Amino acid sequence: MTDQENLNLIYGVHTCNAQLKLSPLNIKKIYLKKPPVNNQISKITEDAKNLNITIEVVEKDFLTTLCFSSKHQGVVFELHNKLLSNFDIDLYLQTEKKPFIVIFDSIQDPRNLGSCIRSANAAGVSLIIKRKSNSCEISPLVHKTASGGLQGLSLLETNNLSTVIKKLKTNNIRVIGTADSSDMTIYDIKECDTGIAVILGSEGEGISRSLLDLCDDICKIPIYGSVECLNVAVASGIALYQIKKIIKKTK
Repeated sequence: MTDQENLNLIYGVHTCNAQLKLSPLNIKKIYLKKPPVNNQISKITEDAKNLNITIEVVEKDFLTTLCFSSKHQGVVFELHNKLLSNFDIDLYLQTEKKPFIVIFDSIQDPRNLGSCIRSANAAGVSLIIKRKSNSCEISPLVHKTASGGLQGLSLLETNNLSTVIKKLKTNNIRVIGTADSSDMTIYDIKECDTGIAVILGSEGEGISRSLLDLCDDICKIPIYGSVECLNVAVASGIALYQIKKIIKKTK
């Protein structure tokens, strides 16, 4: 992320559509590329006008400069504030019957983080917990890569993952870590009658030792070919879908 990048911006058709659908009140202003436009942009324009959201039509180059990317697809939203990360986890634990949570421990690459968030949303995760320091920020690029996935999830950012994980365990949530060195695979995990939290570690170092010590299970994705490991973005999709099956069986 550059020093001048505006964290209150999101861009791309899918991300902006999700914002319009799920949280339109947080949209401050919409920037659209000058015509010709496609049907997707026309639909965004129509929906925004119905919601009385301010629209400014600008040159394509202005959008590229605004969001530091040419991948905006002709639409940029300015939000009143970036997605709130001061989530009330106590209320969540009181009201969610079988929480399905993913915890990101120091993921550095925004594209990896965005891809993990997209997979988490698709797999049915309801809450993302993310380390605030030593981790990439929730930037416009993360939003774009997540393709609207973050708009459908709750987010908690914290510098004390250990305390949060201990709270989850106190509330009878099973904590599963991922590590290539484990003898257990994701296919060996037993069915669970309660909620599950899955920890995914950084690209280089994996999950920190202090968090691994808090896990109820530590598992790996088996590798059958010649590659040594999987990218965290790929691994997240495989692991989360397999663990979702375990939760579904016990409903």
